[in-house]
Amino acid sequence: MEHILVDIFLNFAIIALLIAIAPLVAKATRIPVVVVEMCLGCVGLYLGIFQANESFALMAKVGFLFLMFLCGMEVDLRGFQNLGKKFIKNVIIYFVVLYGISVAVVLTLGLHKIFIAAFPVMSLGMIMTLIKDYGKDKQWLELALRVGVVGEMASIVALTLISGFYHYGNSLKLYENLAVLCVFILAIFGLFWVFRILFWWFPNLKLFVMPHNDLSNQDMRFVMMLFIVLVALVLFLDLEPALGAFLAGMIVAIFFSYKYELVHKLNDIGFGFFVPLFFVFVGSTLDLGLIMQNSTYVLYGSYIAVGMIAIRFIAANVAFRKYFRHIKDVTLFAFSDSMPLTFLVATAKIASDWNAITKDVYYAFILAAMIEGVLFSIIIKLLYNLWQPNKSRKNSKS
Repeated sequence: MEHILVDIFLNFAIIALLIAIAPLVAKATRIPVVVVEMCLGCVGLYLGIFQANESFALMAKVGFLFLMFLCGMEVDLRGFQNLGKKFIKNVIIYFVVLYGISVAVVLTLGLHKIFIAAFPVMSLGMIMTLIKDYGKDKQWLELALRVGVVGEMASIVALTLISGFYHYGNSLKLYENLAVLCVFILAIFGLFWVFRILFWWFPNLKLFVMPHNDLSNQDMRFVMMLFIVLVALVLFLDLEPALGAFLAGMIVAIFFSYKYELVHKLNDIGFGFFVPLFFVFVGSTLDLGLIMQNSTYVLYGSYIAVGMIAIRFIAANVAFRKYFRHIKDVTLFAFSDSMPLTFLVATAKIASDWNAITKDVYYAFILAAMIEGVLFSIIIKLLYNLWQPNKSRKNSKS
């Protein structure tokens, strides 16, 4: 037993070292740290630096769920009340066009049905990174963040539906599972409404749960309890555990937004170890030797990346062209919305776990995520820098 523990901890020690050097490599190469982590996982396993085992896979699953929890914390449902009916109408048009084109492309080209969910999938991860680089005051990034919140929620629902479909197939059990999902979501939103009224009448109740001067880390204990209980609940209901983690994050964001230091603590814990662990694990699922022997994997990944940006560019022009003064803003928005690294990887991982897609398709998805993270970030930077000089020249002439 002791020998097994030594092997496990040595393995994690090497993985922890890779996680620690990933930001340094990302800064030196200017490649998104998520892509660097996947590359280190891929190369590390290929060179035999560490081993892929059950304990590593289990911890990576926890990392993924914690990532979904952190994504849920980015959702502010109250902010949508001030957006206006016209904006919400345009967002609906955007998603209708996005999913409509995806269905048409998949049916026309005879692609796997998983692409219907994969092409429109969205994630806030890279959008938040872009906001750190360019600032939240940019119109195209502000729109990308708002649309990304809706898209991330839609992606969570899509992941849950995909998991149920591949688990049960087109059977009565599937529809029973979907009914349970609908009842569960309605129950959660009912609880949101009840607690909103409760906290309005008794505002000190929040402070009882999460006091400002907290010397016993009560806020952290409550949040971790909430995270684990909701994940356990959805597992008990035979639903996708990512849904429970995401909802737990939403609860924290909606009711306990005053605990700013808690958000920072959770982000530090998540992005400091658990989330990078998940991406290193994802990289380790790629067979580097096989990829080097067969360049078509990279080609297929490029096709997916091009397809994702193409449908977003069309949908953005249909729904939001009037919001922007220049076509470059529309393009920047489309590219910023086309880097769903976390959810594209998650979609591929769930489909692969249920043996719903072949290894070739799985590799193509992961490589597409990596291509988008690197190439699209560079394109955004080039477009942004090209636009700035033109703007400054116009100002100088006036």
